[in-house]
Amino acid sequence: MKIYKFCPICCTVLNKTKEDVHHRLLCKKCGWTFYFNPLPSVAAFVQNDDDKILLVKRGVAPSSGKWALPTGFIEQKESPEKAVVRELREETNIEGNVQELIGVYVEKTKLYGNVILIGYRLRLIRGNVKPGDDAVAAKFFSKDKLPVIGFSSHRAVINDALTRSDQAFIEILKSKITEARITHTHLFYRGSMGIDGKIMKEAGLIPGEKIQVLNYNNGERLETYVIEEKSGSGRFVLYGPASKKGKVGDKLCLLSYQMVKREHAGLFKPTLVILNERNKIKRKHT
Repeated sequence: MKIYKFCPICCTVLNKTKEDVHHRLLCKKCGWTFYFNPLPSVAAFVQNDDDKILLVKRGVAPSSGKWALPTGFIEQKESPEKAVVRELREETNIEGNVQELIGVYVEKTKLYGNVILIGYRLRLIRGNVKPGDDAVAAKFFSKDKLPVIGFSSHRAVINDALTRSDQAFIEILKSKITEARITHTHLFYRGSMGIDGKIMKEAGLIPGEKIQVLNYNNGERLETYVIEEKSGSGRFVLYGPASKKGKVGDKLCLLSYQMVKREHAGLFKPTLVILNERNKIKRKHT
């Protein structure tokens, strides 16, 4: 990193001073101070449909000739999100949009001093991979066969992004009770949804579990929690403020959800309980 000897404003020799625990270079004539601040940069983590990772071979220092994530410094009047989209386009000819912040890292370099790297996950929108700007090559690599990555901060971004992907959870449908009829409503009660205990068991619901309640008759939707009614009673009761969302005889659909790992979502089968007009189980599917 370049160290100033003379003030860039008035050309006076700079003097080393101490401010708190930090050493600065100060111009005693005009007051200009040289701060050894780290430079902010961004890196783009992009995967294709085969989960391969997009890397570029750098054509400039630092780490010239080595592979890295598409990366670059943030320009004035540019947000980090806009910067990472721009750098991705300039270095790889790929258009993408930001999905999430992966993390913030520090890289020590001889050329620029400390660099703050902000890593983002981007979704590939369009474009054919073609190196540009500071890159001499651009290519998708399998996560199991990555080349040597020139920056430790880029290795950290890749590791954190892959770890987060492996641990990603999504919320999917667990249970569905449909064709249920409201049997009672009670306004002056703690807000909740009463369900026949036998039907709760068949649907895999437990007391206190959060559910969505959809009213076929008036289109109302609400979220509340389950309380258990007498088993075999056929009771479906709207309590508290929820009682204003329906009336006795209205037909309901009740949904509950569960968090599962993304890779297991396709294997998960929800339980479907269909009731008859007397709130007895007509069919059950799992």
